[in-house]
Amino acid sequence: MFIGMNLHRHGSPCFSYPFEDIEANLDACVDLGCKMVRYNQSCGSDADIETVKTVAGLCHAKGMQFFHCIDKYDEWIKKEYEDIERHFEDCMFHIGSKLKGCVDIYQLFNEMDVWAMRGEIQNIILPGKDGREKGEYDCVLFEKAVLAVRGAIRGIRKADKEAKICINFAWWHTALIYEMYRRGCDFDIVGLDWYSDCEEVSSIKKLIADVNRNIPGKEFLICETNFWMHPMGRDPIEKQNALKIKEIRDKNQAEWVAAFTKKVAGMKDPSFLGIIFYELLDEPALEGDQYGGEGHFGFIECDRNGKNKRKKPAYDSLKSCVKELAL
Repeated sequence: MFIGMNLHRHGSPCFSYPFEDIEANLDACVDLGCKMVRYNQSCGSDADIETVKTVAGLCHAKGMQFFHCIDKYDEWIKKEYEDIERHFEDCMFHIGSKLKGCVDIYQLFNEMDVWAMRGEIQNIILPGKDGREKGEYDCVLFEKAVLAVRGAIRGIRKADKEAKICINFAWWHTALIYEMYRRGCDFDIVGLDWYSDCEEVSSIKKLIADVNRNIPGKEFLICETNFWMHPMGRDPIEKQNALKIKEIRDKNQAEWVAAFTKKVAGMKDPSFLGIIFYELLDEPALEGDQYGGEGHFGFIECDRNGKNKRKKPAYDSLKSCVKELAL
């Protein structure tokens, strides 16, 4: 089992990853003991693709695999196409052809299950809906997601036969990915987004067993995980208030990261590849006028420009855990 780290795309005012800091950020991943970097970039232009090539090359030079998350949310959910499957086949063939040999694993796309349930990323655990039944989803978005992924996979396969393909989902939202599998979506890796709030109400071991029964012979990877920092309405008010206090939040994150890593490593599941933490840097620009937990998922604090970096307690906690487990 390996440990990986997520880095967001460069060039967006919302995120803390200026391109001039890319090597320093990747060096921090190496210092943490990471063997893979998950990089989010939707590749809307050839300039984006060139950026991805550069980051992939640096990752490989530093001994890490490159996991490329392409999230075409704005396209698959918001646009209409005469043939959505053909559109994404052509789109991914273009991207895959230019990135051939650079990407170890493609993720196509990100948490389509959440959007197809008309949910929000900040609330993937919906009351009365665990995502195991097709009827819990918007039927139009459910169908679009299947067709978009099937076309996208075909495009990548034609362009880059050596790269592996990962399809992800959050919590127990398995109905969509099972339907994709039944309808010929030829992916290699089942990806899971699993935060600490999922851990509070369910068992990851049971989920992995269920996936292995329904989609046999696939590898398994946690694409995103961390200590959940969004105050939720269903949480006791004491917990909601505690999440807003930096010292308590940092302490809880450091403890959970190490405990969860040891728990998953202890499963000794041969199909399980590893854990990717979301993510390296805090992104305070996401906080806005009110507290926003996603702005504090990082292992390193920084300002809105990604500068003035300070390691958080979770940094040393993860680094020590990786050494202890010899990952």
